[in-house]
Amino acid sequence: MGGFDVVALGELLIDFTHNDMSEQGNPMFEANPGGAPCNVLSMLQNLGNSTAFIGKVGDDFFGRLLKERISVCLL
Repeated sequence: MGGFDVVALGELLIDFTHNDMSEQGNPMFEANPGGAPCNVLSMLQNLGNSTAFIGKVGDDFFGRLLKERISVCLL
């Protein structure tokens, strides 16, 4: 019977980190996927565990970015 070693329920989010300044002097930010539950699952998977994430994201640019990223990280 299949299953997962670890399943996490929680948030999946975008951390905006300062990256540079524009030519007009405005701060520019980089979108970095984050959220503690998925960060932990990613590390556990690197250690050989089978993992799964339960969560929900919006159907917008950032939600699609998160879905794509998590599908690559938590295979």
